[in-house]
Amino acid sequence: MEYTRRRLLTTVGGLASVGVAGCLDRVAGTRNDRIAWRRETEGTIGALAFADGTLAVLTMWRALGFDTTGSERWRALLDDPDDTVCLDAGLAVGSDGDGDPLVYVAGCGSTRAFGAPEGTTVWETPDVSTFAPITAADGAVYVPSGSLTALDGADGSVRWTALEDEDGVTAAGVGDETVVVGSDDGMVYALATADGSERWRTDLGDHRTQIPTVADGVAYVATSVPEDDRGQLVALDAADGRERWRVDTGQALADSRPVLAGETVLLGTASGSLHAHRRDGGDQRWRFDADDWLVTQPAVGPDGETAYVGSNDGNCYAVSLDSGERRWSVPVGYSSVPPVVHENRVFVGSHDGVFALSR
Repeated sequence: MEYTRRRLLTTVGGLASVGVAGCLDRVAGTRNDRIAWRRETEGTIGALAFADGTLAVLTMWRALGFDTTGSERWRALLDDPDDTVCLDAGLAVGSDGDGDPLVYVAGCGSTRAFGAPEGTTVWETPDVSTFAPITAADGAVYVPSGSLTALDGADGSVRWTALEDEDGVTAAGVGDETVVVGSDDGMVYALATADGSERWRTDLGDHRTQIPTVADGVAYVATSVPEDDRGQLVALDAADGRERWRVDTGQALADSRPVLAGETVLLGTASGSLHAHRRDGGDQRWRFDADDWLVTQPAVGPDGETAYVGSNDGNCYAVSLDSGERRWSVPVGYSSVPPVVHENRVFVGSHDGVFALSR
């Protein structure tokens, strides 16, 4: 079997949280008006994404599509469950050349594109695969796997491959014709979206860098030093890599990105806290602490007033973006993947299935 660091973390977390996973009937039977529906899946959920009315769900062997009422639209078997466990969070959404929505899945030896409404295979690119998240932006799909490969989002052809000799390249943040990635050795690289040529690199020291987020000329990068349970949030100039500011945080959750909400940058951590910092200088606005050691990458509601996070303590939390106070929490079971928000629903993936919650 093949496992990623995150898959091992998820497996260990599942074993450590038998009190949650072992109370399936209790979780499923919880009377909570916010639970609109719940669906069981086969295998641990690695990622969620939403595309044109379809909730895409990635498990260890399958990609599935649900409508907003919880009815299954399609499913695709990606590999034989008896042979391998090779998927983690290689899921993203985009569109083809005609603007039709696509679901991209990278893992099990290839990268595939499925039509979002019906789940038919649109294209498959062999030998471009990953155990990590992927990014779809501006008609391209960026796949990190010991290097960074840019695929054409419409037909799956390889545009370019870069950073082939670098260590542990992360998924990409994309903005201003620039792709920014982190690495296990503390380097942050900026590449041209057109051809993958290097624009700059910045060394953040002994910290493992996670997935960058690029917006308005700034690349926000979270870091972690797992052995010391510490990390930082760093803002770099997207044009030249110059450091604008740096603040201490808990260690960033593996394979997670900072999330922007207005003038605030949010960071979920493996230290069990959600941090909110000012984008213009990094000053901390507030910190929300869950009851255990992991808080997922947050999702922000369309009103810009609430952040939603899953946690190792078995709850999904709604947190005020203004004050950091908890607005509500719902027991959904152990969750290590970011929620997805669409209109009046928060979709959460956990060891107990997929939940649709009322915002």
